[in-house]
Amino acid sequence: MTFRYCAESGVTLHDCDITEWVFAGDVTFVFEDGFDVFSDCPQNDTGRHKHTGRSAVVLKNGKFVSGEASFGNTYYGAGEGFPDSECRPVSKEEMTELELEVLDFKILPDSVFLECDAWKNNGEDAGFCEFEFSCEGVLFQWDEFTDDAWFQN
Repeated sequence: MTFRYCAESGVTLHDCDITEWVFAGDVTFVFEDGFDVFSDCPQNDTGRHKHTGRSAVVLKNGKFVSGEASFGNTYYGAGEGFPDSECRPVSKEEMTELELEVLDFKILPDSVFLECDAWKNNGEDAGFCEFEFSCEGVLFQWDEFTDDAWFQN
């Protein structure tokens, strides 16, 4: 997967859908509908917050560490942690089968935490997931800007 632009920061994944996972030395999350790049990102010289076309996040030497999910009708949204419904571990294989919309993406020195709204069974079951990955660095990659970001002033 080759892209024209690469940044180490200046990107938000909030409300973006992960459409594909690649585990091949690095861990790559593909965003078919793109993500948002802040106006102060060095690779964005437009002066505006912009949305990309197809894009990816690469976790250099990334490894899946853990995952947890909660599904059921008692889910109330991000920031509240897991609801009272059953919380259970999620494997890497199960994670790749879920439809995921990113709520939060936290980069720490040696790891990344991903919080997502999740759907399974063709959208029948909604829930909340948290995943942890170890990695040596994070790269955000894209080819072009397609529009202003949804949060443009």
